[in-house]
Amino acid sequence: MNLPDVDLLLLSRDDEPPRPDVWAGIQAQRGVRLHVHRLIGTPFPSDVNRFETITRARNAGRGVGSSPFVLLLDDDVVLGPLCASRLVEGLRRRPAFAALAADSAGEMASGHDHWDYPRHVGMAAVMFRRDRLRALIFRWEPGKCECLCCCEDLRRDGLGIGYLQGAEAWHRPAPRAVQEPAEPAAPPPPLASPPPEASPPSASEGGPPGRVLAAFDRRHYRLFLRRFVGSFRRAGNTETITAFASGLYPSERRLLAATPGIELEVVPDDLHPAKGRLRDFRPVVERWPEDTPVAYWDAGDTFFQARISPLWDLVRAHPDRLLAVLEVLTFRQTAPGGSYSWLTSIHDEASRRHWLDLLLDRQVINGGFAAGTARVFARYLDAAWTLHESDSLRGSTDFGDQTAMNAHLYSHPDSWLPIPSGWNYVLVGLPPGSFRVRSDGWTDRLDGQPLQVVHGAGRTLAAWDLVHLTS
Repeated sequence: MNLPDVDLLLLSRDDEPPRPDVWAGIQAQRGVRLHVHRLIGTPFPSDVNRFETITRARNAGRGVGSSPFVLLLDDDVVLGPLCASRLVEGLRRRPAFAALAADSAGEMASGHDHWDYPRHVGMAAVMFRRDRLRALIFRWEPGKCECLCCCEDLRRDGLGIGYLQGAEAWHRPAPRAVQEPAEPAAPPPPLASPPPEASPPSASEGGPPGRVLAAFDRRHYRLFLRRFVGSFRRAGNTETITAFASGLYPSERRLLAATPGIELEVVPDDLHPAKGRLRDFRPVVERWPEDTPVAYWDAGDTFFQARISPLWDLVRAHPDRLLAVLEVLTFRQTAPGGSYSWLTSIHDEASRRHWLDLLLDRQVINGGFAAGTARVFARYLDAAWTLHESDSLRGSTDFGDQTAMNAHLYSHPDSWLPIPSGWNYVLVGLPPGSFRVRSDGWTDRLDGQPLQVVHGAGRTLAAWDLVHLTS
């Protein structure tokens, strides 16, 4: 069998041996004949930023090797065993494409973009045709990383570049992955917790009951019913769920409205649900008593493993703070795509620099969850929506509300508190060995901490779906 030849160019910051997990991923490649080369991206004193360092290294690599396909790989990306062969096959099926990439940073998890034509394609694990790479000059410009500039240059010449479904790779930054010296970020506030004394009054003792919000469109309609609502009720939760639905058929709206425990709010189909909730939640929340405990989770990629009543205790213990969950990565560590690119795509240079200075070395607050009293919720929604609509964030490629959430909350540190991550356990981006999915779909944290709500993306909920969505 004649295997296709691929030159793999491993872009490293220094000449230290590759990380064991990265090297194991390279050695595990099947279906291709790999020729591995090292590219050392040594920063020069004159480099104004890391993009200048990276573009110089990538340009130096354009003439390395002679294989018809060239795979550019960052030194903190682990390849799935069929990644290279699937990228080769994908390019063979797409003669008009210059390059295809593996979605190692999970940029396509939202489902907002078409895999073949996303605005931004990360270069952490990208395969080029040799002839197209040779004719390309990597560059950067203020507000645009080298990845985005590459996409724009190729498309300007009528060539395609996109992500390939099924080409698996994972961005797993280690502490040494911070690529520019930076002042240590201020530590996040301590995790919120109920007071050690007697618990605050529960709903049964006279307080208003907790309310749950979820926003979705027709693409997540079935997942909302089967995954979100199904797991919520199986976990013993009885709270009313207010469903903010857009783009549904009349029959689907009637079914939702007739479902016990669900209150339907039909909202315009003009924004991604993760962005529209900033606008759509507030009029409803403002109708409730100010001390009502409120929480929302992403509707399509969340499932529940426990009762959420202890969350209401946290809300009542901190009635003047919004409660949120931190991801494991900082904005800097999500580069070149993800939350980092949502900042670098902001149009106004002064605003872009302001938000980068504030957020770059802070842990990302995940936008898929928040909790608080109705009073706090309404105040936050108003401020975040106003910020999102302002010139300060204009141009950001964020399809949802996460950039506005982080910008607002980190600008007002007294307005929020982080809570234990088990209330919104984000699977994407976790280090290897952080969790285990059992054959019955139940997810365990391997650090022994409680896990009440699992927040998956991409295919990270596949085991759960096999058990529950096909039953």
